[in-house]
Amino acid sequence: MNEANANQEISTEPEGILDQFRLIRIQTFNWGTFSGVFNFPVSEVGFLFVGPSGSGKSTVLDAHAALLTPPRWVDFNVAAREAERHGKDRSVVTYLRGAWAQQTGDDGEYASQYLRPDTTWSAIVETYHNRNRKYVVLAQLLWIRGKSTATSDVKRLYLILEREFEIRELDFFPKSEFEVRKIRSALPDAFVKDEFSGYQERFRRLLGIDNELALRLLHKTQSAKNLGDLNIFLRDFMLDTPQTFEIADRLVLEFGELNAAHQAVVAARQQIETLLPARSEFEILVQKRQAMSALDDLRQCSEFYREQYRRDLLQARLNELHVEIDGARQEEKRLTEIEAQEFLKLRELQDRRYGMGGGFIEQLQKQLEECERDKSDRLHKRDKAAVACRGMSWSLPNGPTTFAHLTETARQRVLKAADLSENLEGRKDDLKNQQREKEDEFRQVRREIEAMERQRSNIPSRMLDVRHALAAATGIAEEKLPFAGELLEVHQNEGQWQGSIERVLHGLALSLLVDEKYYAAVSSYLNDRNIGERLVYLRTLPRPAIQKSLSSNSLPRKVNVAPGSYHEWLRDELRARFDYECAETIHAFRNASRAITQQGQVKHGPSQHEKDDRFRVDDRSRWVLGFDNRSKLDLYKTRAFDLAGSLEALRKKLEDAKAEEAGQREQLLHCQTLANLTWADIDVAAILKKIADLHERIATETSARPDLAKVGQEIESQTTVYNNAVAAKNSAAGAVRSKTDDIERYSKRLESLSEQHLSTSLNSTQRECLDERLQRIGKAVTLESLDLVVSYVEKALASEKETLIRETGNLRHSIEGQFAEFIRTWPTEGGGLDATLESANDFFAKLRRLETDGLPRFEERFLTLLREQSDQNLTLLSARLDHERKGILDRLELVNDSLKTAEFNKGTHLVIETLDRSLEEVRLFKASLKEALSHSFSEEPAMAEGRFVVLSTLVKKIASQETIDKNWRSLVLDVRQHVEFVAKELDSDDREVEIYRSGAGKSGGQRQKLAATCLAAALRYQLGGQDRALPSFSTVVLDEAFDKADAEFTATAMNIFKTFGFQMIVATPLKSVMTLEPFIGGACFIHIRDRKDSSALMIEYDTEKQRLKLPAHVHDSQQVTLP
Repeated sequence: MNEANANQEISTEPEGILDQFRLIRIQTFNWGTFSGVFNFPVSEVGFLFVGPSGSGKSTVLDAHAALLTPPRWVDFNVAAREAERHGKDRSVVTYLRGAWAQQTGDDGEYASQYLRPDTTWSAIVETYHNRNRKYVVLAQLLWIRGKSTATSDVKRLYLILEREFEIRELDFFPKSEFEVRKIRSALPDAFVKDEFSGYQERFRRLLGIDNELALRLLHKTQSAKNLGDLNIFLRDFMLDTPQTFEIADRLVLEFGELNAAHQAVVAARQQIETLLPARSEFEILVQKRQAMSALDDLRQCSEFYREQYRRDLLQARLNELHVEIDGARQEEKRLTEIEAQEFLKLRELQDRRYGMGGGFIEQLQKQLEECERDKSDRLHKRDKAAVACRGMSWSLPNGPTTFAHLTETARQRVLKAADLSENLEGRKDDLKNQQREKEDEFRQVRREIEAMERQRSNIPSRMLDVRHALAAATGIAEEKLPFAGELLEVHQNEGQWQGSIERVLHGLALSLLVDEKYYAAVSSYLNDRNIGERLVYLRTLPRPAIQKSLSSNSLPRKVNVAPGSYHEWLRDELRARFDYECAETIHAFRNASRAITQQGQVKHGPSQHEKDDRFRVDDRSRWVLGFDNRSKLDLYKTRAFDLAGSLEALRKKLEDAKAEEAGQREQLLHCQTLANLTWADIDVAAILKKIADLHERIATETSARPDLAKVGQEIESQTTVYNNAVAAKNSAAGAVRSKTDDIERYSKRLESLSEQHLSTSLNSTQRECLDERLQRIGKAVTLESLDLVVSYVEKALASEKETLIRETGNLRHSIEGQFAEFIRTWPTEGGGLDATLESANDFFAKLRRLETDGLPRFEERFLTLLREQSDQNLTLLSARLDHERKGILDRLELVNDSLKTAEFNKGTHLVIETLDRSLEEVRLFKASLKEALSHSFSEEPAMAEGRFVVLSTLVKKIASQETIDKNWRSLVLDVRQHVEFVAKELDSDDREVEIYRSGAGKSGGQRQKLAATCLAAALRYQLGGQDRALPSFSTVVLDEAFDKADAEFTATAMNIFKTFGFQMIVATPLKSVMTLEPFIGGACFIHIRDRKDSSALMIEYDTEKQRLKLPAHVHDSQQVTLP
């Protein structure tokens, strides 16, 4: 490669030119489509990269971007992606591996094609130099192993040297297998970093780049035609990020301490609010416990009180009885004397009547009374005999002889009653046994019917129950565990063989079929429990199909097998085990090796035969084969109907037997009654005749003595008087006895009272309380009512205590709940405490400390921090917003000073002005700041709480990570967004010529010119600052910046950059070469072959003519091709 002379003479020597660093050389190794080593000498005056589109111009400039731009900002090939309408198509990996095309892969997806698909490395180097012979070399090493295409697998090293450097000096690195330690030993004078941050700090210090934002602006300059919005450009690339963000971050950070103090206040208040009700309730609890204690005292005293009250009542009653018994005794004595007097009068009358012959009549009267009593007895016994005869359907005899025969017959019946009863009991037992058997059979039939109605199976219900339990325990569906009989059915046209086939296949039919996947579960279930039945189950292992020919009369040919998972297995099982000949004749039966007859005889082999006639061969109730059970269900329903009829008949017979038994018992009683009677017991006629005779004799004797009637009347009258006297005396004597008994009884009750109860003294309070409660009952207190009334008092005491227990329980629950809430909410403060009443004193001590010390102290700290936060951070933030706004104006003033020195159009220059956007969000934010700062010296808690709420809301929103809040934070804190930038074109008299709002409505060339002008001014500001006449770092790269501008615009823009003292490195299409030639000192033509092999040709520069040494026709046509 030919090298152009890069040391062009600079005509003028402005102040600061000696210290200005300019790019003099670019070196690459394996960078993009530039395979191998490339060396690009760069003129200090300026340099052009020209060539057709896609040749690799941007690739070289992206190497410059990779060296100077932090990786987070690097955007390769951005000039080719106009206004970012396309996604990023280049990266460090594409340059490292040499991506040159995309093709469709084997999977139909687009895949990049790489020049270096395996382990590879790249290097890019730039050399900067100033007139004081100082060198600064920036280098970057990149490598990747294997075939990875992930950016994360790219390894980098950044190098800085302060001497001239050849890229070949790095040849050792890949040979060392990319061992980083070798770098430091091979290049001991190199500054080496594996992170961009340390690397950029070093090179910015060496090159005189004051801040990182300048690097971003330089990178943005590389694609100046994509400047876009003027506001965005000025905000992001010219103006520094406002310090309001740092202050806001500090506010958020320090707010944590204030928030903690506020939380301490809130926690203390909440703790007090939590414990205050507990303390109040505890005081009530203590009062109620005292009331309970008083109630317990009264309940314990109530027994003593009752017995002492009883003693007083008994004593009072005894006093009353002693007074009453004295009067009663005197009354008894008086009435006894009257009785004696009346008795003497009666005795005198009786003696007189006796002397007149009245004694004989009295004897007759006594005989008559005895006969009357005898008559009543005989009438009663005759009625019993009549009832007994009617019960036996006999007639009551009228004479002693026939009655004697009757009673003898009755006695004989009594003697034979035991035999009759025994015979009847035997018949009853017989009927009961029949009934029990029929009921058992009916239940079994009913069970089978219910089972058949539940499912279409002919299998006995007891076996179905076994399967149901097994399925429920193992979780296997019942249909997955069929009985073989449910899957077998005799052909309809072979019904004459059904009974015999049933006998042969009975065992198989009752066998459960178990698939291999269920075998373990079924075998474990059956092994672990007693199922109460005999169950055969068949493990249906896979086996080769049985290809066995069967005769036309073979049993398997007469049986259908249900389709399904067991069809093949069952069919083979029938062929293998049950190939029996269905013999129509006994002769055929004898000749077959295995056979059955329709009569149920089975031949199992040459010697073993079987005939099982315990049940009829045509007994369909025993059949278990079939896909459905309708026929068997009808049979069982018929059987159930017949059994129900039999049971009803047996019931009637039993009722008849019981009625007969009852009749025998009744007749036995009648016979016993008759056997125990004689004729004399029922002969009423004889006693009636005797009574009539006595009446006649008494009448005769009385008529013979007429005076006796008068005496009799007097005796009768006196007897009444005497009887009344006796009754009065007896009543008085009874009263004396009654009162004596009462005195004795009450005295014994008094003596029986417990000495302990009587000797225990009650204090006046206890007695008064119990007296008051006794009166409250509202009942008279007597010996009889004392226990009841006192029990009412005790019940009332118990009820009150239950209420107190319930209330104290509720209080305890509430208090302990508040204690538990305290511990749960503040586990640190509640550490070591239990949520029980035993810890009440500790909790209330904590409450007292909170009230007297904790809360006041927390509130004081909160107020102090709130004032500090308000006075410091909020005030600072509010002031900083204003300061940053003024800073923007100050910076723009400097930029405008620079713009005044650069002609924009002939006789004009640009000025950038700011306009307030009047954003509502910003206005509300400032109002919030003002509100948070209001009343900052007030000690009122409500004021402080209000300020804190405002501050807290503000801080939470500032600290929020929600997208909407982050956008809000960026808007209100970034003062750059509070203003809008407008570029005005002024003439020499500062009169307005035109206004540019972000290039809106302008042509492509005008927009590029505006972009270039603003960029130049911004770069002058960022790189030169206020103190330097020229920027220390002067290299500015433009990638196809003037593709839309005409020659005049292009020259004007380049003049502006030159005026500001910049070295311009420009990639441009050929059409702009002539316009740019006066502003450079060399050029390079970039070409690519086969779309993947870039090369470069240095073009000589004529310093005198300020033109590239190209053929004349090239300048005329602006078309260039490589030789």
